[in-house]
Amino acid sequence: MIDYLMIPKNRFIWLLLALQGGFINIGGLLTVHLFVSHVTGFAAHFSVALSLGQMLKSLYFVLVPIFFLLGAVFSSLFTEVQREKNISPKYYVTMFVLFLIYMTVSIGGEFGVLGVFGEPFINIRDFILLILLSFSCGCQNALVTHYSRSIIRTTHLTGITTDLGIGIAKFFVSRNSNEGKLNRIRLEIIISFVLGSLLGSLIFPKYKFLSFLFPAVISGFIGIKLYLNYEKV
Repeated sequence: MIDYLMIPKNRFIWLLLALQGGFINIGGLLTVHLFVSHVTGFAAHFSVALSLGQMLKSLYFVLVPIFFLLGAVFSSLFTEVQREKNISPKYYVTMFVLFLIYMTVSIGGEFGVLGVFGEPFINIRDFILLILLSFSCGCQNALVTHYSRSIIRTTHLTGITTDLGIGIAKFFVSRNSNEGKLNRIRLEIIISFVLGSLLGSLIFPKYKFLSFLFPAVISGFIGIKLYLNYEKV
C-alpha cells in the first residue's frame, strides 16, 4: 500500500489536493474571516455565540461542521459504499462535484450572490458560502482518507502533523524504510498545504471570488484523470 501511495502520479494528486486545501482554507479566512477546511474552531465559535445570546449565529456555527460531515457522507457513497459492494470506487464523482462547487462560488460571488468579499460573517449569504466550502472540504477529506486508507490528509494539518511526529519517533527507533517514505510524503503534504495558503494570500486580495477558479481547475483536472483511470478498470 505504501509503495502504491508513493507512485509519482498518486503523489502528484496528494500534493495538488494539499495545495488546494491550503488555498481554500485561506480563501475562507479572507472571504468571511473564518477557516473552512477543518471544523474544530466552530465548537468555540458556537459556544461564544451561544453565551452572548446570538441564537441565529450559534445555529450557523453548529450547521457548518454538519455540512462538513454531510460532505464526507456524500463522498463515501461513491467510495467506501461502492467498495463494500465490490464495485470500483468512483472517486471522480467527488472531484467533479468540487469543480461545480468552486465554479458556483466563483461566479456567484463575483455577481454578489454570496455577499461582499472580505466582510465579517454577518448574514445568510456568508453562511451559504461557508457551508459550500465546508461541504467541499468534507468531500475532499473523505475521498483522500478512503483512497489512502487513512494515511493521507489534505484539508488540514493537525492530523498529518501528529502522524509525522509519531512517524519520526518510530523511524528513529526502527529505521524502517517504509516509515521513512511515509514521513517524506507527510512532510511534502504539509509544505504543499502551506504553499497553497501562501498562494491564496497573494491571489485572493487581488482577484477576490474569481480566485476560486483556481481550485475549480485543480478539481476538474484531477476528476478527469480519475475518470480516465476508472474507465480503464
